[in-house]
Amino acid sequence: MNKYVLLLLISGIWGSQFFFIALVIDDVGVITLSAFKACIGGICLLFIGFFLSKEERRVNRSYYKWYIIIAVFEVVLPFAFIAQGQKTVPSSIAAMLIGMVPVFTILFLIAFFKRKSTRGEITSILFGFAGIVFLSWPTQGFQDFFNSIQGSILLILAAMSFGLSLIIMEKLNEGSSVIHMRNVLLIASAFLIPMSLLFEQSFKLDIERSQSIYLAILGIFHAGVVYALFNRLIRQEGALFTSFSNYIVPVIGMILGFYFLHEALSIHQLIGMGIIMMSLVFLDKKLMKKLIRK
Repeated sequence: MNKYVLLLLISGIWGSQFFFIALVIDDVGVITLSAFKACIGGICLLFIGFFLSKEERRVNRSYYKWYIIIAVFEVVLPFAFIAQGQKTVPSSIAAMLIGMVPVFTILFLIAFFKRKSTRGEITSILFGFAGIVFLSWPTQGFQDFFNSIQGSILLILAAMSFGLSLIIMEKLNEGSSVIHMRNVLLIASAFLIPMSLLFEQSFKLDIERSQSIYLAILGIFHAGVVYALFNRLIRQEGALFTSFSNYIVPVIGMILGFYFLHEALSIHQLIGMGIIMMSLVFLDKKLMKKLIRK
């Protein structure tokens, strides 16, 4: 599958999750919601795995340590940081801080994994983050950031955690993406389910039938299917390219809000979308050469 098609598909799935989350979040705690998503997603991939060949289902035992690390840094820790951080930080500031995932990804690659980065990659990262700033610029500027330093730091730690987990996912370079992410999600469930029982008493959960359907959709598509695609894109194009989904998700969310919820789009949001799309051009050497020739 074309890398841009896959990137947009992943971003589209994640961008649409906010609609379904809004339908259940008033009655389901954030830890419980994360536990449901991880557990249902893991079960979904477990079912899909039955249709794979024995060779594809085979897992190298050395991968299990990476599964645990990825589950912690991709699901458990970011959830805790984001859930606590967003209590005091406005969503506009939160979007910008979480949008730093590609920035931290390239910094980690250079600093700890001794990977060289091209000028185009660095330019692309900076353009993308500038687009996120335009897209999410709060009405009060950065005053809200300084009003809640602790919450902002937690969101930055979440972005760092996501960036690190992306790089570690590159270790899963053999075998099936379905099997890899099945194991990661089931391990994450083992962490999150006890947390939801302890902190949110999820055994007392009382929801409507329609909300059960929304939870199933969130688990199947916004955890199970999307993470299998996510791992496939990392193996195909690497952590840095895949991290750009964090730039595109807010764009998808705003476009869906415009068409289906009739939300207004401001000039600075449209500028932000354009800058983010331009950042992908700098990331692709072949596309850059074609544009220069023209």
